[in-house]
Amino acid sequence: MKTERVLLSVLAVVLGLLVAGIVFFLYENTRNTPQEEAKIISPASPTPPSKSSVFLTVDKPKDEEVVEEKVIDISGKTTADAIVIVLTNNDEQVLTPTGNGDFSTTTTLEENQNFIETTAIAPNGESVHVLRVVTYSTEEF
Repeated sequence: MKTERVLLSVLAVVLGLLVAGIVFFLYENTRNTPQEEAKIISPASPTPPSKSSVFLTVDKPKDEEVVEEKVIDISGKTTADAIVIVLTNNDEQVLTPTGNGDFSTTTTLEENQNFIETTAIAPNGESVHVLRVVTYSTEEF
């Protein structure tokens, strides 16, 4: 008798939830929403990043290059009104590019791995960096 009451109670709760769910579903489907209350949500398109006013291309040396010469050329191209800074393990140079943006200099390398960081800075303060790793070695491979 006790188990029958528990079973009937559980059945009544499940049946009540089922009926309530069906009634709620029918209510939501038959309800009219005024057009001014309905909000259309559209995802905002991302704004494209602004184009930088300065660019930097380093032609020489190539990244991860192994050279046998202790003195190497560093050359490339940037905007004509930029200032170019070349930092190496043992040297620091400030260059002004030519009218068409070309720049060139030489630097002396240390034995083994050398980091060459070239930075172009525009008059408005924007900057672009290029890092090259050059290895000086006199060993033959």
